[in-house]
Amino acid sequence: MPVRIIVIQHEDGTDARRFGRWLEAAGATLDVRRPYREAKSCGAVDRDAALAHLPTLAELREPGVGLVVLGGQDGPMDDERNPWFPAVRELLLASVAGQFTSVNVCLGAEMLAEALGHPVITRDLPQVGLMTGRLRAEAADDPLFSHAPAEFPVVLWHGLQMELPDAATHLADGTDAPIQAFRIGAAWGTQFHLEADAALLRGWADDGSSLPDGLTVDEVVAPVADAEPGLQEAMEPVARAFVELLAAER
Repeated sequence: MPVRIIVIQHEDGTDARRFGRWLEAAGATLDVRRPYREAKSCGAVDRDAALAHLPTLAELREPGVGLVVLGGQDGPMDDERNPWFPAVRELLLASVAGQFTSVNVCLGAEMLAEALGHPVITRDLPQVGLMTGRLRAEAADDPLFSHAPAEFPVVLWHGLQMELPDAATHLADGTDAPIQAFRIGAAWGTQFHLEADAALLRGWADDGSSLPDGLTVDEVVAPVADAEPGLQEAMEPVARAFVELLAAER
């Protein structure tokens, strides 16, 4: 049986994209769960329908199964509009306890931090576009990020900012939102978007409403398109290491 990675997607237009392709290329199968489609399919928020589309802890504890929690526009505690968020945060605490392995991207990482009692804060200015991440010394023996270069391009799109949870290992910084990657237990969190290629970013930026003042869509998207080879070279090995870590459980 191949490695199976369950992906929790919170809204249309925030799919696993290139991170998903790298995981599949490394031998994993993806099982994408979209609780929002059930929750909001009738124009009203249906909590039970949403929860029915989340993985169970028993599923996630099967050997060779992992979890990816993706990003989204809402904050990590916006439970009223996203009634499955509390259940996701509970699952992430089980990952911290070592019951299964997870990688949590942007909103997913913020949910992880909140679950651990470290509220996110609102930035004065959002971070949007291509920036540079840097590994910290603590990443040298990390099962995932030890496979990344010391300095690497990152794609950022966030207006909230995490603090480092107690007992977490700080793996990457490099921007004025210093918690770019961390690990606690069997859960990893990244502020940067492993999945966001230029096409995905253009979809986020097309209406311009979420861009910082003075930035155009092309000013955000073009540098990411140009950096695509470097983004893949830096982060595909991290994706492959995630799959290999799950395969070792079998």
